Amino acid sequence: MNLEKLFGSKTKVDILKYLLFRRQGISMRALESELEWTFPAIKKQVDALEEAGVIDVNKEWQGRSISLKVDFFDKIRDIFFFWLKQSLIQLFKTYDVMIDKYYFGKRFWLDLEMDLVVIYKNAEKPQIDKIKDEINTIFRNYFIEIVYVVFMSTEEREKRYRLADRFVLQIMRSIQKT
Repeated sequence: MNLEKLFGSKTKVDILKYLLFRRQGISMRALESELEWTFPAIKKQVDALEEAGVIDVNKEWQGRSISLKVDFFDKIRDIFFFWLKQSLIQLFKTYDVMIDKYYFGKRFWLDLEMDLVVIYKNAEKPQIDKIKDEINTIFRNYFIEIVYVVFMSTEEREKRYRLADRFVLQIMRSIQKT
């Protein structure tokens, strides 16, 4: 799935991501400084989103205040989180020799203290750091700056499971509920 194809424009997708994950009630000039798009490109897509009935543009203030309509917020957020999750799954598939398992957590509405737990095998620190950077890049593409990710070796996970570690047991409980 390609969000740009679905929504028809990379600019439109960036505007929606910003409104979903960074903040609502932003002006077009502020969007221009936050996103790497020109004012005319942003205005064109804001007008299209307003015509589609997806956003509200409050024109009463000094500038224009752009917000997602409440009725659409959860539905659009679910689409973007689905694609975020698919991007992470695709990343993990490229490293399937090193990544044994992964678990999505609280950011994905699961009962887990962390946003993401990655259980690795056959990986050294430089490789893990590269995977961490790629995970951070994926989240930053969605304007999500702070992400809680735990990397744990397969051996450590097994050891902590045998010791009935609270965190590892929480992971096991959370996957049983899904």
